[in-house]
Amino acid sequence: MKNLITLIIFSTILFSCNSPIDSSPWSGTINQNDEKTKIVEKLAKGYETGTFEIAKEYFTEDGIHTVNDAKYTTNEIIQGYNFHSELFNDLKHVNPTVTTMRYNNNLVFTNQWSGWSATSKISGEKHELKFYCAWQWEGDKIVGTECFFDTTIIQKEMALYQEKMNAE
Repeated sequence: MKNLITLIIFSTILFSCNSPIDSSPWSGTINQNDEKTKIVEKLAKGYETGTFEIAKEYFTEDGIHTVNDAKYTTNEIIQGYNFHSELFNDLKHVNPTVTTMRYNNNLVFTNQWSGWSATSKISGEKHELKFYCAWQWEGDKIVGTECFFDTTIIQKEMALYQEKMNAE
């Protein structure tokens, strides 16, 4: 009996030490199935289909959105992402991972890591790259995004598009 009590006490101590709660400001909880994650997944589908204007339902009008540190307004980022469907066919997010992090400092971000693929409407060339975006929430609205990816492909296709438009 004494050994059983010792085993229970030891087990309780052991398991309680393995799962400390970190109260640091940039720690918190992560969720892959919450409403904010589902909204970002919905916005990703809107991007793929050239209907990113659905973001107006979720973005604040005065939001600040960055791509590799270049700043855009909400309307500019929506127009820019929709313009990708003018340049490319078969826009796809490949194997995306989307999660929402609620930090102890009361900030909330939905993080999106993914591959990207598309086929040029002009040259027919297939392109692939990796990207990361963080979507910052205040309440039920997205107040800003930060996205990082190599924009060389987009710039190349924009130049081809401009050449084509000038030739017509």
